[in-house]
Amino acid sequence: MMIPEVVKHFLIKHKKGQGFYCVELDEKFNAKHCFGEAKELGISPPRLGNPIVDFLPVLLTESFDKDFEIPFYNISDNHVCHVYFTRTSDRIFLILVDKSEIFHITKKYQQFAHDDNISKNMFKRLSEDLAITQAQLKKSNQEKATLIAMLSHELGTPLTSILGYSELLMNEDINIKKGLTIINRNAVYLKQMIENTLIFGRTEAGGIQKQLEKVSLNTLFSTIKSIVLPLAEAKSLKIQFDFTDNEVINIDITRTKQILINLLNNAVKYTDEGFIELKFTIKNNSYVFSVIDSGIGISKSQQINIFSPWERIEESTAKGAGIGLFISQKLAEAIGAKLSLKYSSKEFGSIFQLTVPIQKLTNLKVYSPAETKKICQGKSILIIDDDPDILELIDAFLYSSGLKIYTAQDMIIAEKLLKENGIDIILTDYYLGNVKSDSYVKKFKSMQNVPMILMTALPSSEINIQYKAQGFDAVLPKPLNSKKLIQTIVQFITKKS
Repeated sequence: MMIPEVVKHFLIKHKKGQGFYCVELDEKFNAKHCFGEAKELGISPPRLGNPIVDFLPVLLTESFDKDFEIPFYNISDNHVCHVYFTRTSDRIFLILVDKSEIFHITKKYQQFAHDDNISKNMFKRLSEDLAITQAQLKKSNQEKATLIAMLSHELGTPLTSILGYSELLMNEDINIKKGLTIINRNAVYLKQMIENTLIFGRTEAGGIQKQLEKVSLNTLFSTIKSIVLPLAEAKSLKIQFDFTDNEVINIDITRTKQILINLLNNAVKYTDEGFIELKFTIKNNSYVFSVIDSGIGISKSQQINIFSPWERIEESTAKGAGIGLFISQKLAEAIGAKLSLKYSSKEFGSIFQLTVPIQKLTNLKVYSPAETKKICQGKSILIIDDDPDILELIDAFLYSSGLKIYTAQDMIIAEKLLKENGIDIILTDYYLGNVKSDSYVKKFKSMQNVPMILMTALPSSEINIQYKAQGFDAVLPKPLNSKKLIQTIVQFITKKS
């Protein structure tokens, strides 16, 4: 059937040169005549005499009282059309114009624009992330440079005293007790500085683990007092320790002690006259340690950043790195505690408070020296460390335990001793020159099925899990605690027995 002239003019005027399909309608909008090839649009022609809405259900919402257009109608799987409804004075037409090609091109460009926008956003985010990372690296490098400069200064003073008084002692030019007292005090200060530096590194790497233990308040405060008192006495300051009963508490002794020593050291630094007090109470199911001083206080402007690294009180000339409070807060967070500045003023000094939630501790058997000797009598231990001084130190720790002690500075000697002797337990360092002890765990355990205890200077929960997966039965942190070492050895010997 010939295409009506009105349709030809419509197509030429609006969308010439494209595929089309036209349906003429009667006054009731039923299909009357069809023009064009329906199959070119992937459809079947409408039934003549049937309502046009049966052919195109999308028209159900249309009133047909005026001309309209439905753009980009997906008429079949592979074809998209513009749908036009138009009237002349005496005829009605529904015209489908194929827009598949332009639709796919448009879609492609839209996808390209979308992808381009995503790429730009990704590039923007990457640029922002890179800028943040560069800033963090710059800050980290500055902090490392500051730390190195601080260590060069801070470690130099105690090392000078230690070396100087050691020389005087060797030449017998000074009273032995006085010389050793000065050396010990500087060694303790040196140890604190090194511990703080190591802890600073661990806090940056997220490698601090909690170790819950029982301790009496008297023991805890006596240990802290022995470290802090010489510093206070040097400035004629009094230190008070306030606790009502000699209660046994469950805490991470090492971390709690480190926090309190840092706080007390700061109190001594920034107090020129008056007093310093360490007070213990129990409140709201928590242990509360308060460090109170009558020092120079902290200004309001500095209180905001007091727990940030490298922050120091401007008014003071006291030496220090400015990382003590930062480390203390990180340690508190690591053991589930809270460290806060409760009060500070230039008139009345400062109050820092450490709040530690009370936690139950699984009771472990604690052996007396006599019980230890009885259990260890006739048993033997192989100690492996490439440092002869450490071997001698551990030998001294275990001297009265009743254990027969074998020592080796490398794995070759250790393997020979293991072949020639009956060994009940092995204690080893991780790094032994160019060799790591984990490479010998399976071999040693196949030779004699004995517990292997690892010593490491950088313990953490994640690393401990890794070490135990490698076959080590326990991990002890360095520097070694002689009591913890002996109790661990005894526990494994009793298990084996």
